Amino acid sequence: MKRISALMVGVALAGLCGSASAFAQDAAGQRGAEASGDEDGGDIVVTARKRSELLQNVPIAVSAITEETAARSGVTGIEAVTFSTPNLQFNREISQGATPFLRGVGSPQASAGGESPVAVYIDDVYIGSPNGNMFEFNNIASVQVLKGPQGTLFGRNATGGVIQVQTKAPSFDPAMEIRAGYGNYDTYSGAVYATAGLGENVAFNIAASGSKQNDGWGRSLVTGREIHKSWDWNVRGKLLFQAGENTEMTLAGDYGKQSSDIGSNATVYPGSVSLSGATFQGHNTQTAGLDFADVKQGGVSLKIDHEASFADLVSITAYRYTKVAFDLDQDLGMAPLVQVGTVVTPTKTFTQELQIVSKPDSPIKWIVGLYYLHTKTGYDPSRSAGVFIVGPYAGVGVTNSVSLFDTQKLNSYSAFGEATVPVLSDTNLTVGLRYTRDVYDLQVDGRVGDDTFTIPDARGAPFAKHDVFPKLTYRAILDHKFTPDIMAYASYSRGFRSGGYQLAFPGTSVAPAAVVKPEVLDAFEVGLKTQFFNGALTLNGAAFYYDYKNMAISFVQPGGNLIENAAAARIKGLDIDFIANPVKGLRISGGIGILDGEYTDFPNGPILLPLTTPTPANCLAPPPQQVAGGNLICSGNLSGRTTIRTPKFTLTLAPSYTFETGIGSFTIGANYYHNSGFFWEVSNRTSQAAYDVINGSLSWKSPSDSFEIRLWGKNLTDKYYAVYSSPTQLNDLLAPAAPRTYGVTATVRF
Repeated sequence: MKRISALMVGVALAGLCGSASAFAQDAAGQRGAEASGDEDGGDIVVTARKRSELLQNVPIAVSAITEETAARSGVTGIEAVTFSTPNLQFNREISQGATPFLRGVGSPQASAGGESPVAVYIDDVYIGSPNGNMFEFNNIASVQVLKGPQGTLFGRNATGGVIQVQTKAPSFDPAMEIRAGYGNYDTYSGAVYATAGLGENVAFNIAASGSKQNDGWGRSLVTGREIHKSWDWNVRGKLLFQAGENTEMTLAGDYGKQSSDIGSNATVYPGSVSLSGATFQGHNTQTAGLDFADVKQGGVSLKIDHEASFADLVSITAYRYTKVAFDLDQDLGMAPLVQVGTVVTPTKTFTQELQIVSKPDSPIKWIVGLYYLHTKTGYDPSRSAGVFIVGPYAGVGVTNSVSLFDTQKLNSYSAFGEATVPVLSDTNLTVGLRYTRDVYDLQVDGRVGDDTFTIPDARGAPFAKHDVFPKLTYRAILDHKFTPDIMAYASYSRGFRSGGYQLAFPGTSVAPAAVVKPEVLDAFEVGLKTQFFNGALTLNGAAFYYDYKNMAISFVQPGGNLIENAAAARIKGLDIDFIANPVKGLRISGGIGILDGEYTDFPNGPILLPLTTPTPANCLAPPPQQVAGGNLICSGNLSGRTTIRTPKFTLTLAPSYTFETGIGSFTIGANYYHNSGFFWEVSNRTSQAAYDVINGSLSWKSPSDSFEIRLWGKNLTDKYYAVYSSPTQLNDLLAPAAPRTYGVTATVRF
């Protein structure tokens, strides 16, 4: 703690150098506005509680990123939000999906049927499929990260928190922006944004972007094929209708496609050997280099805002479709042991949300809402092949395959509400309730092929299951303003993450797999929000304690992810965010995250030990030197082990300096991120070592702001670290993050 205290004193002293404030934006009349502001004065405006408020008045731990600060800090996609948010990690599962962890709460699996404990929303629409949560920003207005359980204000309940992405709203004033860039690895990128009015009552905008990386930053050592490449394109548009003086309707649509092997074509964890004999190869691989994932997604939504005499009425209707197809060589070598290929996971989601929100001038701020979600997902099909896929008709060394077809349907019904009541002068009490009823149905349509050692009776008859999970959750917050610039709060909230089925291993008609039960998280938090020196220094902090029950854990088996309820845990920690404007043009923002998590009750946790000779007698004992490949699976009491993806200490620091000249303005920006390291799996055998990432940029804007050139670099020190790692019976898999990348981007505005 001495190191933390010294750092905070240093930040506070920096604020003494001047009196410029953090951001500027008037909150009045901004129903539905996003986080916004600039460096000339005022405060950040957020919509974390479904109404426009100054960030410093919100008794919730929130990290907010505006369009300009995102560009200066190198936050160009949702994964990069990690570098600006304390205690957030945004990893991926191979190439196919997002696995965010917030304050140590998350799920490492992004397979069909899964929902992340950290919910992602784009323009108030819930993106339920983890496969649809990997995207680049093309017309970002803001990103807000809400920490802790959320459910009394949002459509879908979330135990870990919420990431809200807001895109730009249409404007009646014509504007256009064209952006083109080029980077190393022969990477081309481009984007266009346009908005205008279509008469007195209708406005539109459209944003399109794309990139193509032609050269990979690794290769197959067997075939010479280049790996770790990607290309994507996305388009998003909105139509704004002013249907009368008090009614506004926004129709939005988007479609995107991404093809990538980043996170796939993996290598082996350093120091270990796969069953096929593969070893650690840095950014290279000993597979044929053919792994990839294709993700297609799109959707439409209609948001209606109506200002009635007694309240504001909001309706949000949305439909989304995501389809993932991928191939994965699980043994990481040329031997045909296990190849998970031709896996197709379509997900269709329909949501309807209704809100009634109190008027901005109401003494009691309140919101009530209803939410319905319907999701259909599954494998169509999931195909596994290889020598290890053996059955009663297989001979020695014969490659067999099994294809699985199944479907999970979810119908979720919920009602929620929250009210903030002034109880004393400068003191408010906020209470919220939510009731959720989740109805799950599983249909296994069949399996084609021979048996596997993980799926008995691969030719088993189709079967179906039905389960219902009802839950009441709640929140209470007490906040008090000691001065106009200092607020403290204390809160308790209960989060609920629903269950589901193990779609990769649903069992058989004779012995169906057990349903994954819901998780429950009780969160206790105290926080302080402050501003000093006429707004030149904003300093916010929150300390929290989580009691996590019935935790679902995931580990990789040949053919897919196995999920089971196995653990209870406690996580405690501290978040600190700061923004300082010591002198004109200089802005320093950053944050500190401290986490301490452990499994408190984990009697039969999965343990994978390197295969050795002789086999270790004690599953929990450190194995002797590895002389054979692959891992032995066993179980043991993991109570007291550290929770996964819970780094003890993270630090973000983003300074930027803008100065005016006769030929325009220049901005120097940087982002520094430190992660103390964490464990990848529950037995704490494999880990990510401490690492540091530095991003930077230098930009010039013309005096009229119509032209801009930005030189940028990411991971400037070329630090090697992983975006994904998992032990399996076949190996300890590791997928590396991108090495040093750099380039130039030019922007023209009309």
